[in-house]
Amino acid sequence: MSGFQKDDDDESSRDLPTNNNQDINNNNNNNNNKKKKKVRYQDEEKKSLAANYSDDDEYNSDQEEYEPISLQKGADGEEEEEQEDGIILQPIVRDPSTYRPQSLYNSNDEIREGDSFSAKISKTIGKTNKKLKEKIGESNKKIEQRVKTSNKAIEGKLQEGWDTIAGVAMKPVENIREQHHRRVEKHEVEERAGWFKDKLNIQKYECLDYVTIYNKAYRLELYKNFNKLVSDNEWLRWIVSLFMGISIGIIAYISHAAVSNITKYKFKYVEKILELDMFLGFLAYFLVNSLLATLSSLLAVYYEPTAAGSGIPEVKGYLNGTKIPHTLKMKTLWTKLTSMILAVSSGLQVGSEGPMIHIGAIVGNGFSQAQSKEFGFKIPFLRSFRNDKDKRDFVTSGAGAGVAAAFGAPLGGALFSMEEVASFWSTTLTWRCFFSCLVATFVMNLLQSNSGDISGLIIFNTGKNIDKEFSYHLFELIPFIIIGVLGGFAGALFTFINVKVTEFRREKINKVKSLRVLEVFLIIGVSTFLQFFVPLLFSCRVKPDLKELAESLEELKQFNCPEGHYNPMASIMFAPYEQSIFNLFTFNESKEFDYVHMFGLPALFIFFAFYLLFAAYTAGSGISSGTFVPMIVIGAAYGRAVGVIMSYIIPNSTIDPGVYAIMGAAAFMGGVSRLTVSLTVILIEITNQLQYLLPIMLTVMTAKWVADALIHPLFDILIQMKYIPYLEPHPSKEMKLMMCKHIMAKKPVYLCETSTIGEILRVLKETRHNGFPVVNNHDDRLVKGLLLRTQLLMILERVSDVYIPNSETVYSHLEYTTKLTWKLPSVNDFSFDPADYDQEVDLTEVMNITVINVNVEFAVSEAFHLFRTMGLRHMPVVNDNNKLKGIITKKDLLEKTCEQRYRELSHMKLGIEQLLHVGDDN
Repeated sequence: MSGFQKDDDDESSRDLPTNNNQDINNNNNNNNNKKKKKVRYQDEEKKSLAANYSDDDEYNSDQEEYEPISLQKGADGEEEEEQEDGIILQPIVRDPSTYRPQSLYNSNDEIREGDSFSAKISKTIGKTNKKLKEKIGESNKKIEQRVKTSNKAIEGKLQEGWDTIAGVAMKPVENIREQHHRRVEKHEVEERAGWFKDKLNIQKYECLDYVTIYNKAYRLELYKNFNKLVSDNEWLRWIVSLFMGISIGIIAYISHAAVSNITKYKFKYVEKILELDMFLGFLAYFLVNSLLATLSSLLAVYYEPTAAGSGIPEVKGYLNGTKIPHTLKMKTLWTKLTSMILAVSSGLQVGSEGPMIHIGAIVGNGFSQAQSKEFGFKIPFLRSFRNDKDKRDFVTSGAGAGVAAAFGAPLGGALFSMEEVASFWSTTLTWRCFFSCLVATFVMNLLQSNSGDISGLIIFNTGKNIDKEFSYHLFELIPFIIIGVLGGFAGALFTFINVKVTEFRREKINKVKSLRVLEVFLIIGVSTFLQFFVPLLFSCRVKPDLKELAESLEELKQFNCPEGHYNPMASIMFAPYEQSIFNLFTFNESKEFDYVHMFGLPALFIFFAFYLLFAAYTAGSGISSGTFVPMIVIGAAYGRAVGVIMSYIIPNSTIDPGVYAIMGAAAFMGGVSRLTVSLTVILIEITNQLQYLLPIMLTVMTAKWVADALIHPLFDILIQMKYIPYLEPHPSKEMKLMMCKHIMAKKPVYLCETSTIGEILRVLKETRHNGFPVVNNHDDRLVKGLLLRTQLLMILERVSDVYIPNSETVYSHLEYTTKLTWKLPSVNDFSFDPADYDQEVDLTEVMNITVINVNVEFAVSEAFHLFRTMGLRHMPVVNDNNKLKGIITKKDLLEKTCEQRYRELSHMKLGIEQLLHVGDDN
């Protein structure tokens, strides 16, 4: 019976496969529903368990243990499978040999004998529809398969074509990218090689010691002279500042008197010959100019090369803490003064203001030291100022007094010294600097007022006092801003030309002294030719006979014109620079004379181009010269041209080209030098036009912003090209990302507190360092102080004579500072017996115990601020235990040095964590 039943079941399963499959699907659905219910129950139970804990409590498995829901036993006692991610469907496994396709029709579609006619029709239509649907489905599948096959083929063809096109197109792109990478690598290699060469040139300069060496001997001296510490010789500083101002004022007057007289007699001589013959006039003009320029060059090239140029980069570098040989010598002073007088008198496109800054700095240094190695004399009561810090302050005051005497602007001179040349400033220095500037200006004005036809060095008479009728209108601020923009571009162009010429001159000309003199001769030859013959291309104009305008019309040149006429180009080109500036700055004084079109646009534009090119090329040649007067002339030329254009745009207006000339001078000077406050004050003082303060400020700031976006200031670039170590006012962005261990010099040379004579001699002979940290011993290397090379030389000098340990007479601080300014022995001058090499020397009495140390992880930007603010020369670097690890000098903090070091770190492709550990001990 059981077997029969089994056969029936098998038979029924074979006859009705559809029903069997439906039963299987139903069973699977029931199982799935049960699993869904169980999972839903588990989720609800988890939620109820989670609700028993507050949000702030952490779950603690030690408090109560729960059996995982997925492992709880079901009703049949067997463990349920773990339900982690919802329902897990088990695949249905079929035997391929027994698999039969599902029938299209079921039992309900079969027509039976008892069916009605309508039922038969309905079943027939249903079967037909199913058959049609099956055929349509099969057809759609075939079409879809063909479409997929076709799409794949099309995609393959498209991809193949795209790969071909992309390969052809990307090949030149990849070549360009590869070439760009090669160029970048080549540029970096060349730049790095060039920087290594620059470092060798930088090494020849030494730095100054602005920090007071506070040792035990100095502390003893302070104790002995405690009652005198309040005054600190302040009254003596004011006396020195007084005599500095008087001397600078006298020198400024001598220079201007010499230039004025030589120029006046030169033009009188040439103009007399011009009346006889034009060619002879040119020949005389050429010979006189060539003779003056050549003599100037011979002095600056052969006798004292330091006197060449303006001297502003050297003064800025010195005040920044760099010792530049021969810069502040008296020999340099009188050579520079003589060369400057001859160069300016020759008609070269140069000025005397830059050299006056250098001359003032030399005078400040001379009065503060009150001694001369060349003449062999010392003034003993000024020896307290014979240190780098006091010398720096007097040099700063002297430079400001030189500007004040040159321009006749005491306030502008003090502000110029503070804004441009000084790196260290204080309140007391402000008053002393202003006092020196005031005295220098007063002496200069006093002397020139008693000299008849000799006017001030640079005191421009711009015409009559301007009343409200001639003041500017608000709409004129727009052309003033345009002048500022043009001044920024023109100043950047001037700087670019001068830098390129300086590079060419350094590589091709400066190596041979005779070529430097020949270059000056060629410059003056071409310049003289153009100054003489270009005015011949312009027609003459009538000069009205107006007595009230006699002073203004007197400066207009007749040149080749008949009596009562003037040549507009010769009035600004064939003339001394003072007459050129006077004519360009002249305001409208009378309606009877056309001051607006006094020169005309062609003359102004040609003169602007001529002076711009020749001034940019001449600056830095083998003569003593400055660039401030050329900057004023160039700016005034294009500024007046803009004023003339504005008079065409707005006819019958009160537009005054003389005002626009002042704005142009301010803009061009601001674009080249980037001066702001001092430049504005100087222009106000020399023109005496206070009502134009706001337009001048607006024009100067606009020119500065435009030029800053294009190129660095001229004097800063020249400092770099002269390899002078110079710390900028602010740290670079690379310094903010690095630490002291990244830039420090590792394995520094040091000395112990108790060292032998042999060790000191070895250190001095084997190294060129100027500073040596003093440590407790060779093992711990705890930093205790710092010693300079000069101090070690003084110790050896005393030891070679007689050694008295721990005696203040041996290590007198005042004697040390005085000795530094005279002459110290060389290490090769000592001849110790080798038997004395083991003799110990106690360095604790003389070393500087206020040395500033920094940690290895100290930010480079903050170390830069310490150096820049306090005027340091050496900075030992220690670890967390105060153990000496390295040393930082001023040359390690140069912007270019830090930039190169940052590039080296960038090429390592380090992350921030790795970068923090670069430089650590292995």
